[in-house]
Amino acid sequence: MGEIVRVRCCGWEWVGTDRAHCCRRFGGCGAVFDDPELWDTHRPAGTCLDPRELGLTQTKNGIWRRRQDCPRA
Repeated sequence: MGEIVRVRCCGWEWVGTDRAHCCRRFGGCGAVFDDPELWDTHRPAGTCLDPRELGLTQTKNGIWRRRQDCPRA
């Protein structure tokens, strides 16, 4: 079994190397995205867009995901 990788930055902590983080130290918003494609979508011209306006939803751990990726209640 693989090792669980925990990452911490900008006040957030998440698990997994496949996440994409928009780091405040480099002019980002601090958000953590489920994958690099979502990160690219939220920052099309070097400026961060609000993930809610892109139709994303946040998990209980603060990771922004596509709505269809989230389990239904």
